[in-house]
Amino acid sequence: MALSACASQRSSVVVGDAVCASPVPPRRLPLPLATPVQRETLLRAGFSPEAVHIADVIGAAGSLLASRTTNEGANGQPVFNSFANNHVALSLDRGILEVQGTEASLSCQASRIAELQAELLQQQAVISNRYHFARLAVTAGAAIAGGTAGLLSSSTIANVTTISGGGLEGLLTILQLDINPSGHLRLQQNMLEEFWRAPEIPALFPQRVWRYLNTSVNPGEPTPRENIIESWRRDQLIPDAPFTPEPPPLILKRDAIKSDELESIRLLIEPVQVRVGLMARSMGRLVEELLEQSEATALNRQAPPGRRRPAAWAQALP
Repeated sequence: MALSACASQRSSVVVGDAVCASPVPPRRLPLPLATPVQRETLLRAGFSPEAVHIADVIGAAGSLLASRTTNEGANGQPVFNSFANNHVALSLDRGILEVQGTEASLSCQASRIAELQAELLQQQAVISNRYHFARLAVTAGAAIAGGTAGLLSSSTIANVTTISGGGLEGLLTILQLDINPSGHLRLQQNMLEEFWRAPEIPALFPQRVWRYLNTSVNPGEPTPRENIIESWRRDQLIPDAPFTPEPPPLILKRDAIKSDELESIRLLIEPVQVRVGLMARSMGRLVEELLEQSEATALNRQAPPGRRRPAAWAQALP
């Protein structure tokens, strides 16, 4: 009876959610890329490499450069390109929305993993408890049948074998009972798989976030995606082997997942989620540098006409 009670607790747990990650609608036009000349001009204009990089990531490097181009208005005051300014602002807004959406999708998948993990741990505790009582029942019966208080001695096992009629196999079935249940993760989209395969046009990652994960501030440096995969190897979450297009089994596994495997999958998701969040910090850096330049321009306007000096960004423009 105890054994059957244990077995009845081993039914698989299924956790899934169809809304964790939805396919991202593709852009009708690709995001514009900054030319080397545009990058160099923005750097000379006083923008940091991080700000120039994030402007390129969100497809606003050209507009950022155009927004710094001025025409002389009334009383010799500079007039900025308002259309370019608006495009930079909208690109930043869109980038922030993409970061938030990606973080929400990754958090959703992590929550489903945690939910399944909690279910399996609870189930394991119940099975372990019933297994403990089942073992006590067998060993107590063996002691009585053997006429001795010795638990699981060779003579006890022989007596249990004789009494049970099922041979030693009946006892070993209980002693070797698997008390680590497994579950099924039913996620409609696997963001980790796409992160590993790195398609040119992603289906689950927005295009600006995807460009951020697959480009670096300085040419020749590892990209955030490459750094994350290397951290997985370093933390022994995936095999320390040369990169292959096919993801590691852990990333693809969805059926018969055990609690420790779920923890490893959660640890795979965590650095991706953190790195996506850092994209917002880079956009904040760009906004701060734009504000600094605007403040410098405003102060320059207040100076007497004979003492005005061109701002650094104006001197750098061709």
